[in-house]
Amino acid sequence: MPASPRGKEDSVSKRKRRKLEALEAKREKKAAKRARARRRMRRLFLLALAGGAAAAVKKAQGPKPTPGSGNVTMRDAEPGPLAYMMGEMVKGFLAEPAKKALADRMNVSVAIQDLDNPDMAATMIFRGSDVEVANGVIEGVDIYIGTELALLLALSGAGKGKQILQWLKTEDGKKVLNAVKSGRFKVKGALKNAPQMALFQKFLTPTG
Repeated sequence: MPASPRGKEDSVSKRKRRKLEALEAKREKKAAKRARARRRMRRLFLLALAGGAAAAVKKAQGPKPTPGSGNVTMRDAEPGPLAYMMGEMVKGFLAEPAKKALADRMNVSVAIQDLDNPDMAATMIFRGSDVEVANGVIEGVDIYIGTELALLLALSGAGKGKQILQWLKTEDGKKVLNAVKSGRFKVKGALKNAPQMALFQKFLTPTG
C-alpha cells in the first residue's frame, strides 16, 4: 500500500529536523572549540603579561647595591631649601642602624617637587646607604613625586598592605585621596619601581 502524502511529509520533516539538529550540534561543537581556543590564548597572554611584569620588576630593581657607609653628599655647591631639608632628614634616618640597613637595599633615585612651587624640588639618589642629594628633578629619575610637601609627609605614615586601606580612612588618608582626585598628587615610575618605592616609603616612616 503506497504511503500517504501525510506520511511522506512526516518522513521529510523528520529528515530535515535530524539534519538541522546535526548542523546545530556541529555549530555548537565549533563554537565550543573556538571558545576553548580563546580561553587558551587568553591564558597564554596573561602568562606572558605576568612574565613581562615580573621581568619589568626584576629590571626595575636593578643591580643589588653594595652596602654603603651611611654618607650623605650634596651634589650642588649651594643646595636649595628642599635639597638641604631632605639631606638633613636622610642624615637623621641613617643614624639609626635599622634605617641604614634598609637603605643598603635601595638602588633608586627619587625626585620630590612641590606643585605649588615647581622650583622647590630635590632628588635623592640612593646607592645603598650612600645618598646623594641634588637640586631639582634630575634627568632620568626613577620615581617622581609631585605634591604638597605636607601631603608627602602624611603619606609616609600609610603603612603597607591592609594597613593602607585603614590609613585611607584617616584624616591624612582622606587628604591624600582628595589630592589625587584633584590632580594635586602626581607620581611617576612607582609601579615600574614598586619594590624600591616600598623601601623608600618604609625608609621615610618614623620608627617607634
